Amino acid sequence: MLKLFNSSQTKLAQAVTSLSHYEIGDREKEHFLNFLQNPDSRFLYHVNPRLIAEQLQISERDTLKLLVVALKEGIMTLNWDIQCPMCQGVDFAATQLGKLRTFHICPVCHHKHESDADHQVRVTFSIDERLRSLPKEANDPEFRKQIDDKYGVVSGHRLLTLQIFRELFPRETIPPNESLLIRQVTILFTDLAGSTALYSQRGDSQAYSLVRQHFNLLFQIVDQHNGAVIKTIGDAIMASFTSPDDGLKAAITMQEAMQYFNQQFESTEPQLILKIGIHAGACISVNLNERSDYFGTTVNTAARVEGLSQGNDIVFTESLLSHAQALANAGNYYFQKSSANLKGLSEPLTVFHMNISAIMHPLPSN
Repeated sequence: MLKLFNSSQTKLAQAVTSLSHYEIGDREKEHFLNFLQNPDSRFLYHVNPRLIAEQLQISERDTLKLLVVALKEGIMTLNWDIQCPMCQGVDFAATQLGKLRTFHICPVCHHKHESDADHQVRVTFSIDERLRSLPKEANDPEFRKQIDDKYGVVSGHRLLTLQIFRELFPRETIPPNESLLIRQVTILFTDLAGSTALYSQRGDSQAYSLVRQHFNLLFQIVDQHNGAVIKTIGDAIMASFTSPDDGLKAAITMQEAMQYFNQQFESTEPQLILKIGIHAGACISVNLNERSDYFGTTVNTAARVEGLSQGNDIVFTESLLSHAQALANAGNYYFQKSSANLKGLSEPLTVFHMNISAIMHPLPSN
């Protein structure tokens, strides 16, 4: 028995070592290994990522990143648990995103409801049984309820907006013709103003290199602000955030970064002029070209709002200012309010323009 135990410990240690390939630090790996060796098996079965974050003493974002690479390395398994809004029972049947459907029928009370990625679908993780076989006592519903009540849950939508999840599991999507309800998402579109002139004056090779550098910069900023780049479209990106505050902060950081990026050029050379538009609201998550994507009026509106940008500015809608944190974040910057008629919308939309001078020179805090 001791030999078997030592063999299991060795396998765990070797598996955790593989996380070094993803720039996981020694401290995090040590804490993670200790967590996986927890004698209380309840901590390793459909476990709440926020509990793991506390155990590892790192942020929720960094915990999710670690768990995703651990999933890639076969250390953990991912569960898409669905809680019934009627009886509050939790269905463990969806072990893959591809097993979720537009509507879910509770196996206990048979209530039919939309698969709500913000409120009903949550992600949990379990240790891979190839590394450690758990006893039946690991499945303790009361223990999980206490943990969820204490920490709150991590929504399925939160994982869908994690950049490293999209990169490592690009084909992890819901089935074609199915969708997930997203109650609240912040959609950000960017584009480059005058890109035709940029290619003409700098030549295709140099212009393309600059566009790729600008993409790398924007990808990093989106990731740093808890978002994910959904796709690139020509010189543009579409990104999503679960929080309006994160979306607005990312937009401000992008414009700041682009100003420093452009300092490498002579004043007579064409600059990379970034346009940004942001809108928040509900939509659905769908499978488009075998990748997770967003669809609906919120997405269309965000794209139209980006079209109002002149470059070196940010245009955002009133939907962001209905959230206190986003409003506080914008409070240190000067922005102009206006009304715009957007194609496809029956009513004028209130928008706000924040120009680059306001971004680079914010108002002093009170």
